[in-house]
Amino acid sequence: MKPINKLTLFSLLFMFLLTLWGFSSCSSDGSGEKKLNTGAQPDAAAGADPSVSAQEGGKGFDEIAESLGFKTNSAYKSPGSPNAKKGGSFSMAIEEYPATFCDVGENANIQTVSLINGMIFEPLLGFDAETLDYYPGLATHWKISEDKKTYWFRIDPNAKWSDGTPVTSADIIATYKLLVDEGLKDPFTNSLYTETYEEPKAESKYLVSITCKKENWRSFLYFAVSTKIYPASYLSKTNGAGYITKYQYDFMPGSGPYELNKEKTKQGERLTLKRRNNYWAADYARNAGQFNFDNITFEVARTDELRRDKLLAGEVDWYIVPRAQWWAEELTEAKQPDIARGAIARQKIYNRNPKGTSGFALNTNRAPFDDINVREAMSLLFNFDELNSKLFFNEYVRINSYYYGTPYAAPNNPKPEYNPTKALELLKKAGYVKKPGDKWLTKNGKPFTLELMSDKSIERIFVPYQQSLANAGIDLKFNNVDPNERFKKVQGKDFSIAYQSYTGLFFPNPESSMHSKFAKVPNNTNITGLADKRIDELCDLYDKSYDTKERIKYVQEIDALACEKKHWVWGWVAPSTLRLLYWNKFGMPESGLTYAGDFGDVFALWWEEPEKAKQAETAKKDKGIKMDKAPAEIDFWKAKGK
Repeated sequence: MKPINKLTLFSLLFMFLLTLWGFSSCSSDGSGEKKLNTGAQPDAAAGADPSVSAQEGGKGFDEIAESLGFKTNSAYKSPGSPNAKKGGSFSMAIEEYPATFCDVGENANIQTVSLINGMIFEPLLGFDAETLDYYPGLATHWKISEDKKTYWFRIDPNAKWSDGTPVTSADIIATYKLLVDEGLKDPFTNSLYTETYEEPKAESKYLVSITCKKENWRSFLYFAVSTKIYPASYLSKTNGAGYITKYQYDFMPGSGPYELNKEKTKQGERLTLKRRNNYWAADYARNAGQFNFDNITFEVARTDELRRDKLLAGEVDWYIVPRAQWWAEELTEAKQPDIARGAIARQKIYNRNPKGTSGFALNTNRAPFDDINVREAMSLLFNFDELNSKLFFNEYVRINSYYYGTPYAAPNNPKPEYNPTKALELLKKAGYVKKPGDKWLTKNGKPFTLELMSDKSIERIFVPYQQSLANAGIDLKFNNVDPNERFKKVQGKDFSIAYQSYTGLFFPNPESSMHSKFAKVPNNTNITGLADKRIDELCDLYDKSYDTKERIKYVQEIDALACEKKHWVWGWVAPSTLRLLYWNKFGMPESGLTYAGDFGDVFALWWEEPEKAKQAETAKKDKGIKMDKAPAEIDFWKAKGK
């Protein structure tokens, strides 16, 4: 589980909810696979409280909704396959057991935790990443005022929590109160909700409204799609501080298709979700072909080697291959008989998922990286081409933007170069000198020494950079730190240099990682201390623009300005979205993933094929069994090379 920024707990959390709830539609394209269409929204009146009138969202609301200014979407198509089957299991290994199950609050920025919460709790609406349309979730209808500052939602009267109680407007209000509670120790989430929204109002049991304090085109998107709703009956018994303590390793009742399997979950070792048998929207056509596995299990294995070996031994089902060397040399048909005979699938999947940001983050809040000359020198001493050739087998491409591979990337950003001579000139300009006979550069009598938090599984990747820095007179030391401790240090800005990898955004939120108000405070994603007046202005302009082309121009300028400040030694990304090994027991839609989804799609869209599962299980013991091989590549969205 890699840490994710508050891009991921809000903007990025939006991406995960695209993955789990806002699936892009698989439109009919003549490819031969039948697509699932929701048709009309199911009759919400079936679960309506008879004491609630049609005008208040009760029985008969559907017939008058349009006249009241409400919208819905009955044309949304499920990305699930008509061939999907319920039952079976899915398992994968993760690096660490979550420090908390809470999706908001202190230490909540963990990718897997966000995905798990996305299967237990639901937002008001879903979002189709391909068509850019909203569709019903907990709410059947929505309305936006003419000044675009007030939103109304009609909650589906059928919606229920896993304890059987109905979802009502009180739950939306209680969720808001939690998110603004400073006891969460989550300043980004607190400030986002307090600065953006007034407290929601219950217009009735099923109608709720919320008014924005300022104009922002993303405000509706964030509140409707990114905000997962929690039960008021449980939140009323605690506060922010109590929430992060009480639910550190437990969940409140959710409204989503899964819940924690407490019998199979073992703290520190294993976390298992089970499919609910009383999910209120199980039969809704928008969910057809989705949420198929009875159990989804995450096993803890702390190193890449252990996670790989668990897959090869048949102890887990599914594995993202992190190392290009393994993919190119070890995990091949020639080296792995189970792959050669089709028992283990070896596969790359491509789609339009943003690739994200990676590299060495330089903390400008402390020396020596408060000097741009030093920061630029660090970049000039990173020989990516050699690393890609020797260790990565040319499986990766180097980024040069915070928004690489998206329309938001500044088109004229320079490509990073390797130039030790220029680096030494810049270091000299910054006051670093190497005295005769000395190995290390010094400034004011102190050697140039850096500490990089690392772990043994990835240290080999950093050794060439360590050597390049040493050749220039910089002593880079590795400090093996527990992932949770490393995460806390980075979030607290208690580091000098740290290698970070962040998932990409479908809609960027530059404010969360680039606005100066987050430059010096902890627990946000502006980890390098970026502060620039023009970037702050552009963030404000971006938030107020409803013109897509205009927003792109604003972010491109932000990207160019931020890149000029050299806060990152840019890293690399893989062209494919997933590079996988898995036991050949699964069925999936022909797209593999949705238009812009990530590995969270797999939990919802794939399923276990009973006969293939039996054959794969037998093949683990009988090495003579051959199976039909899965496709080596899936490029349904024609994204390869884009």
